[in-house]
Amino acid sequence: MSEYFVGRADQDGRGSQDPMEPAIPGLPPQDEANQDAVAAAVPSGPQHVRFGVPFNGVVPIWHDGTEITWHRPTDGTDLAQVLGLGHVETEDGPSPVPEGWSERVETGTLLPPAADDAGSSGTGSRAATSETDPPSAVGPVLMLKAVTPSGRRAINDPGTGAPVPLSAALSLQEAMGSTAGDFDITGFSVHVARLMLRAARDRAILLFTLRAPNDPEAHHLLSAPSEVDDDGVLHFHLGTLLEMEGGAWEEAQYSEGMALLDLDVPYVSLLADTRTHGAHADPAQQSLDPERLIAMAQPVVDAILQPGFPFALGCSFVIPD
Repeated sequence: MSEYFVGRADQDGRGSQDPMEPAIPGLPPQDEANQDAVAAAVPSGPQHVRFGVPFNGVVPIWHDGTEITWHRPTDGTDLAQVLGLGHVETEDGPSPVPEGWSERVETGTLLPPAADDAGSSGTGSRAATSETDPPSAVGPVLMLKAVTPSGRRAINDPGTGAPVPLSAALSLQEAMGSTAGDFDITGFSVHVARLMLRAARDRAILLFTLRAPNDPEAHHLLSAPSEVDDDGVLHFHLGTLLEMEGGAWEEAQYSEGMALLDLDVPYVSLLADTRTHGAHADPAQQSLDPERLIAMAQPVVDAILQPGFPFALGCSFVIPD
């Protein structure tokens, strides 16, 4: 994982960028390997893939092997509303788990660009804008299959799956933005909160991992055994080997090198103000308050972003068999 944490010296020896001080916080230096990954991101045939945690409207594609590429859906699909929430088919994950449990990771298939898309580059409305504009790059197609035919509309296809057209592979600067302020921390935190709600509903262990460049193994950052009791109180038991301080982590306990923090959150405390729905509104009909979701997720977000690499984060669920 050293390339994320300390960078690599410029291969050409020019020293154009200090690897210890990348232009974007947490951004590893650009090198030939990264450019090769971008060039290889359009598959020549079906590819089995997994996913990182979406951010900034971007989905990290975890290829078999060591590559990660970053793409945006081009049809308006918000994959943060789909991935990680129990809608997409899964397979066994690589993490060791206790007997009677299994790790589930979501999976999809990456396909070459559709023939009509590949043939349309530089033609039609795109060509009409300006003869000097370069043709837009054509990206692959992500096929997602729903867990059941009643899954979310974006993947509601019990057959081969629903296609999600993607952009060509993005550079890390294009995915993250030119400054640290371009990272959509609000949307990211709400997504993490929704992952926590799913884990509590399923009485699952939520795992967050970090995948380093040229390393096929995802390294654990944080685990969160989760549940909801009969009174509607959500319980999250956070554990991490990271050195945490500040915020809720000031109340953490320590055991065998791990920081341990328990969160107890009444579900009703996450609902929008009763003035919006009426004092006697049915909780099932009330919407969740984004600010309260963000507050609930803050200790988790603090931990998983502590290394500084949101573009390489993954998550999975360990569920009872």
